[in-house]
Amino acid sequence: MNKIAFVILLLLAGVAAGQTRPARGPTHKQETPHLQFVKEFVRELIEDEDLKTNGEKELNEAHTPNEKFSAGIYFSKSTQLALRSQTAMLKSMHLNDPFDDLIPTLIAFNQRQIDLHQKLIDMSGKFLAGPKPGVDYQTLMAKLPEIRAELDDVRKGLFDAAPMVFMSLIDMKPNSQNHVNHLIITKAEKADLRDQLNILLKDEPDRGDHDYYISAAMILRAALQKDYKCADDPWD
Repeated sequence: MNKIAFVILLLLAGVAAGQTRPARGPTHKQETPHLQFVKEFVRELIEDEDLKTNGEKELNEAHTPNEKFSAGIYFSKSTQLALRSQTAMLKSMHLNDPFDDLIPTLIAFNQRQIDLHQKLIDMSGKFLAGPKPGVDYQTLMAKLPEIRAELDDVRKGLFDAAPMVFMSLIDMKPNSQNHVNHLIITKAEKADLRDQLNILLKDEPDRGDHDYYISAAMILRAALQKDYKCADDPWD
């Protein structure tokens, strides 16, 4: 996928060029191992994709409007529960500069999705309750596409964050040619991470349109396939 290759090349070029952010004050919170954070990111992608796929299936299988509204409420509530659990996990983690904004950004994405799904739950509940005076049902219906578009925009944020997630695995120590070409993970850890991504990407074609969860996973897998040495490979 061209957009995936472009994002990877753009961000990794920044790493190779030695781009850094201004230094910040010291933090007293212990840093989470980067591999632990990346594996949690991948686990959440898998969970989110499963919820989305199952939710779409249930909506498609619903026949009456009430069945569709009920299925929508179930999907939104299930998604909220998963996002709250993910947020709790992320809040227990911390990354140092230059990745210190990454976890708060993901947490903000989760909260935005929770809020949007609550709007969908509230709207669907009004339709299920039946006609009531003072409720503008046409206006409610008109808002549905707007909320779905906002949800899609938040999911795009996860896609945009994926290259930075991978960059957290790069060892910034240069080799003898002053190139950054090692990861902080071993060959076994890299293979395990790739296996987790393959669970999500099973039967997914490399080209074509994909949702943002799949596309984010493709970015990570493509980056892992680049010519980076692992922590247990010899240094030049």
